[in-house]
Amino acid sequence: MDGHKQYLTDLIEGKLTRFVIPVYQRNYDWKPEQCGRLFDDLVEVAKTGREEHFFGSVVSQTPRGERVIIDGQQRITTVFLLLAAIRNQLNAGVVSSEDEDLADDIDDYYLIDKKHKKDQKLRLKLVKSDSEAFAAILDAKEDQYIQGSNVTQNFLYFLDRIARMDITVDELYEAIKSLCIIDITLDPPDDAQLIFESLNSTGLDLSEADKVRNFVLMNLDQAKQEDYYENYWNVIERNTDYQVSDFIRYYLAAREAKTPAIKKVYLAFRKYAFKHFHNQTGKALDIVTESLLKEMLQYSKHFLTCIHPNTGVKDIDSPLRSIALFDASVTHPYLLNLLEYRSEGNINDDAVSTVLWVLDSYLFRRWVCHVPANALNKIFETLHGDVLRGMKDGANYAEVVKYLLTHKGSTGRFPDDAEFVGYIRSRDFYRIGNRKYYLYDHLENGKSSERVEVVKRLEDGTYSIEHIMPQTLNDEWKMSLGDNWERIHENWCHRMANLTLTAYNSDYSNRSFSQKRDMKDGFKASGFRMNQWIAQQETWGEEQLKQREAMLEKQFLETWPLPTSNYVPVKTLPEEAALDSGTEFTGRRIAAFSFMGVRYVATQWNDMEVKVLQLLLELEPAKIHSLVDQTAYPGSSFHSSEASNLSKIADGIYVRTSSNTASKIDLLKSVFEVCEIDSSELSFEMPVETQERFSV
Repeated sequence: MDGHKQYLTDLIEGKLTRFVIPVYQRNYDWKPEQCGRLFDDLVEVAKTGREEHFFGSVVSQTPRGERVIIDGQQRITTVFLLLAAIRNQLNAGVVSSEDEDLADDIDDYYLIDKKHKKDQKLRLKLVKSDSEAFAAILDAKEDQYIQGSNVTQNFLYFLDRIARMDITVDELYEAIKSLCIIDITLDPPDDAQLIFESLNSTGLDLSEADKVRNFVLMNLDQAKQEDYYENYWNVIERNTDYQVSDFIRYYLAAREAKTPAIKKVYLAFRKYAFKHFHNQTGKALDIVTESLLKEMLQYSKHFLTCIHPNTGVKDIDSPLRSIALFDASVTHPYLLNLLEYRSEGNINDDAVSTVLWVLDSYLFRRWVCHVPANALNKIFETLHGDVLRGMKDGANYAEVVKYLLTHKGSTGRFPDDAEFVGYIRSRDFYRIGNRKYYLYDHLENGKSSERVEVVKRLEDGTYSIEHIMPQTLNDEWKMSLGDNWERIHENWCHRMANLTLTAYNSDYSNRSFSQKRDMKDGFKASGFRMNQWIAQQETWGEEQLKQREAMLEKQFLETWPLPTSNYVPVKTLPEEAALDSGTEFTGRRIAAFSFMGVRYVATQWNDMEVKVLQLLLELEPAKIHSLVDQTAYPGSSFHSSEASNLSKIADGIYVRTSSNTASKIDLLKSVFEVCEIDSSELSFEMPVETQERFSV
């Protein structure tokens, strides 16, 4: 095996001129997103005058005068498509070069084997379907383009970018020539499969945080690298308990009101950094790098407060501990914004405490009532911004929070007292996993200053959850419950009224109630507040269960209250719901929608549907084209020719837009699934018509 550094264009026009993608390789699957990143990098190279841009490694074998690509086919194919797009735009007169022979040179040096021009022997041989699409492109026969191929769609993407770019085609061509690779050629004894598996192993992949660290620090001189690492990055790592990838994800969600996918944190961070901290020349990044790191460091301190509440203000740290104990990391984007807002002196501690206890109640009531959590990401990404907009009416921050949360509908709702109590009476509170720590800590301690170490003792097994009426009834228990013992046991066994906290579960077992009450360390001797009433009972049956349930309902309502707000918006605030939220959209008006963090105004559902499909076409052109005229597709709505009942998405793509809102939503869900895009990336803003709450 031999490896050395080389310019990619030198490799393509070299002696072994033909690149072959073996049939066992996957099809070409880069999308406009990846192509756009390459094009942006090339534009930056052209503007900054860099001589080299590292483009990864290419691993190949060289039998019979060809290069069989083992690793690197996606990047090589993309460069071929870009070169082909330059050639076509030159021939079409869309762009012009100082070198009048540039289009022919691209053909001769890179695209066509000049020894076999008559046979149109391409220098890049792709797998069958990709090869046909590439051949049609080089023949410039638009009517034969295979629209359902990523090869075609990325070529068309490059045509558009070249037509709109703000550099010359000669500058773009020179930037392509700056792409530098490590050319690795395998010797005959080398095992290509083992090498490929090693190169693509997921075992030692860089984390998203690793990629961010490299991006931030790599281009600095050594002195600044060491300084920034020690004073910023290392502190950020400690502040986040070394959960840096998670922190960056929440940090971006707080700053951009959109949570990136776990595997796209680095890409989202890179985009954010260039958007907000990149200087205009594209050169010296050190000054803006420090500004970026300062902001990250500040937010990492807030993250530390979220996971280990440490403000020193009891009324803030107590609800933060409660939220952390509930394991509600979904709130982190909002909490980062709230804590930053506090650090800027924009909100007092009393208001922060009020807001945090409202969040605690919101989370717990939703959990008790089995409300799906899929709406929470969007709610907590956007809540701070929504509050600030509401405050323009002169309202108090905490009052706006309470109004917004209590006026959300469907899966975003804040369960009212009737719904909450209904679930208290029916929910299984025994099989609740780690939420037992949160629940029994609240029930036993409330907001008392004299606290029992419930969580610690439950974790180490000193305390446990006890069924007062046991899970398995002996004859004595059956007799004490009466003729309806089966019904009583089935209805009440795991309900809250029959559960309590004890340090002696193994001793209690299924003993009679009087024994549990009177034994050494039994209910009468228990130090737990929640056992005091139990210890006063003569027997334990349905009457006592009903009485305790009523007391617990009162305690639940006091501990997790439904807030009320004196805020009334001057202008009605819109309600927001994601495509996958389960919201009933029929009968609702639309004001706007957001797709992948970008907001678009749309006052008609039909306009929204067309625009979203156009946006999906930009992201996944091959997959959208593949839906055209596929009658087996669940939506059966895409067509290639115009008709009076169809809406135009693009040339050759028309869709039947139903008058039924539910059908529009179903179609979009199906298309999102085909495009493998998370439905939560699309959300709708709908004006709230009245002050009443909406429900499903």
